[in-house]
Formats: sequence, structure tokens, C-alpha cells
Amino acid sequence: MFLDILKNQLWWILQITGSVGVYFALVPGKKYGLCWKSYLTYLFFAATICGWMFLKSYETAPSFFQPWFLGTALLALIGFLASMFYFEETINTINYVGAVLGLTGCVLLIL
Repeated sequence: MFLDILKNQLWWILQITGSVGVYFALVPGKKYGLCWKSYLTYLFFAATICGWMFLKSYETAPSFFQPWFLGTALLALIGFLASMFYFEETINTINYVGAVLGLTGCVLLIL
């Protein structure tokens, strides 16, 4: 019973997990620049974790637009939070408004 409920919601769980995987794959590129170590880290995450998660998410979602907008909004939000907390970059009010509008639009599209 629980697996049937989870199966219907699997597409957005896969989008969230894949987006977090993209974040972890791209952090070494920002930190160390483009070198073999960062490139191989990105390839490992893209080939083993993120790739199949995004493909399965698009396959099981009710429509194409729902995972597309969710993935776009999540990647933008995760990048925004990483810029603020991990890389300690300066964020202005326009960035906050953009993050809120992106997430609000994503929620409205999914509903």
C-alpha cells in the first residue's frame, strides 16, 4: 500500500534527488576550476546518479512540464542557496524575489 502511494509521487522525489546530485557534482568545478578531478567527479555523478533519476522522473510524471519546471526551479534554488551559504557570495533583493517567484510558479504548475 505504501509503495503504491510512493510510486505515484516518485517522479518529484527523483527530480529533487537528481537536482541535489547535480549540485554535488558541480561544486568541485566551482571550487577547483576545470581540471581532471572536477571533470571526473561530474561525469561520475552524471552517469551513475543524476542521469537515470531525471530520465525516470520524466517517464513517470503525469506531464512533461511538471518535472521540467520542478527541476529548473530546484536547480535555481539549490544554486541560490549554495551561492549564499557555501560560497558566501553577496545576494541582493532581486535574487530573493526571483527565487520566491520560481518556486511559486513551480508549485502552481504541479497543482
